Amino acid sequence: MDSNPVPLWLLSILCASVIIGINLFQVKYYGELEFWFTGIKIITLIAFIILGALIMLGLFPSSASFSNYTEHGGFFPKGIDGMLSALLVVMFSYGGAELIGVAVTETKDSQRVIPKIIKGTVWRVILFYVLPILIICGVIPWNQVSTEVSPFVQVFGLSGLPGAADIMNFVLLTAVLSAANSGIYATSRTLFTLSQNGEAPKAFLKTTKKGIPLNGIFLTTLCILAGVFLSYLYPDLILSYLMAIPGFTVLLLWISICSAQLKLRKQYTGKPGFRVKWYPYTTILAITALSIIFLAFLFNKQNFIGTTVCLVTLVIFILLSFIVKQKK
Repeated sequence: MDSNPVPLWLLSILCASVIIGINLFQVKYYGELEFWFTGIKIITLIAFIILGALIMLGLFPSSASFSNYTEHGGFFPKGIDGMLSALLVVMFSYGGAELIGVAVTETKDSQRVIPKIIKGTVWRVILFYVLPILIICGVIPWNQVSTEVSPFVQVFGLSGLPGAADIMNFVLLTAVLSAANSGIYATSRTLFTLSQNGEAPKAFLKTTKKGIPLNGIFLTTLCILAGVFLSYLYPDLILSYLMAIPGFTVLLLWISICSAQLKLRKQYTGKPGFRVKWYPYTTILAITALSIIFLAFLFNKQNFIGTTVCLVTLVIFILLSFIVKQKK
């Protein structure tokens, strides 16, 4: 029996309908939804860390062992190429932290609230990203990690707890919905801001009575529907193809943010209360590291289709920017 009877395109359009519907209401509903999505993820990750630690300590029957960190070829058993190819997924996973900057305009008392959020984000990355990866590597040898099932589901399956793997699958679905929810919010607001600054068509200034950027969400919806159509045509390949696009975008976006800070910080009329430490060295280090990852992504043969689409799109936007600038 097929373990995934629901077609990918149908699941995609159902999820898209829910998220788009939520974003057509006030921003508080977006925040409410994110609160519950985040709550589910945090509770599950804490349970995962505790369960993984118990498995590592031998309280559950499994092959988990601290020696899994060094055996089976040790670190980089297939060379550094494997790590470089994984960096794209890592960048995609960390994407979204930049939304803190987008949300500043809708945050009350941002000088007090934003520093707390940024500091908390750093600790959450360590707790909810680094620790689970260490547990997965300790519980499951790297050469036994399935490409068909999430390693989180595999670890929960090893516990033998009834329904644990199914619960994890549900949580993974909420994580996808959370990412899509944030993406629609960020894209529509960014288009609105660009339009305000004269850097995007004035059509994106249109909002509902509740201040929702309608045309920005409409354009985002069209892109989502294009993705759904591609998932119908290429259900087995679409994920690897589309993974390249957000990875490329996040890399380019973060490099641009760091470069903008490097250029514009000297021109600030007033210094904000919360600033990057050891500037400009930390900013230069970030640009260097991100650029290395970016080049590794471009020259990876596995990303050929995604790279081509991203580069062509980028060139088109650059040319359009020069055309618009000339007209002005």
